[in-house]
Amino acid sequence: MQYRLKTGEKAISFRAERKGDHGIALVNDNCHFDIEYSVISGHQLHLVINGTPLNAYLTRDGDATTVIIRGIPYSIQDADIPDTRARGKKGAQAIPQDITPPMPAVVVRILVSVGDGVKQGQSVIVVESMKMETTLSAPSDGIVRAVNVAAGDKVMPGRILVDIDRDDAVSKEE
Repeated sequence: MQYRLKTGEKAISFRAERKGDHGIALVNDNCHFDIEYSVISGHQLHLVINGTPLNAYLTRDGDATTVIIRGIPYSIQDADIPDTRARGKKGAQAIPQDITPPMPAVVVRILVSVGDGVKQGQSVIVVESMKMETTLSAPSDGIVRAVNVAAGDKVMPGRILVDIDRDDAVSKEE
């Protein structure tokens, strides 16, 4: 079957052929990849590409999927589907609505408690991955409904770390 994927601004065409239950071959004029895969979780795959093993972590952003391999994120989407993500100034659909780590990480600090009011962009949790700390922020104004992790917890992409009940009334007043 023929596919066209877009990564960044570049579209790549290739032919995909299924190889057994957990294999696929990707072929185009420039390269050939034999890929075997095992699903570890909804956000993690173990791949063997042309004999080289590696782990891939996946997150969704609208029509695009971000694949993180060896700490490097690659945004991939179907090149035949228009990009629905906002361009330039961020619109509401471009802002992730869940507080989830971008890659496997360890929770370092939790900066909010259940019942706290938060403003859009306010820091709520700090995670560490590959010796780098990342501060995750509130996607909108609201009230913290639940903190689903503790300091020291290991977390994966897609795991919701903090639940915030969105407060549309506060957002519209400002």
